[in-house]
Amino acid sequence: MNTELMHELQLLQQSRANKFADELTDRFLSSVEAVNEKFTSSISKRGNMLMILESRLSLSTLRRLRERFFKK
Repeated sequence: MNTELMHELQLLQQSRANKFADELTDRFLSSVEAVNEKFTSSISKRGNMLMILESRLSLSTLRRLRERFFKK
């Protein structure tokens, strides 16, 4: 009887430890996913801004070249 109770106690402790480890893992993974989402979003926004800037610069450069070399 005594060994059965000890065995039940060990199983209960293992169950609680596994539950705690799962909760800790879930918290960690959710925070990592949130950071990844913010990072990806900021990189995407920066890339879009750079593409828009590049297109504006290339258009203004073309205008300047046109005005300089193709004067009417």
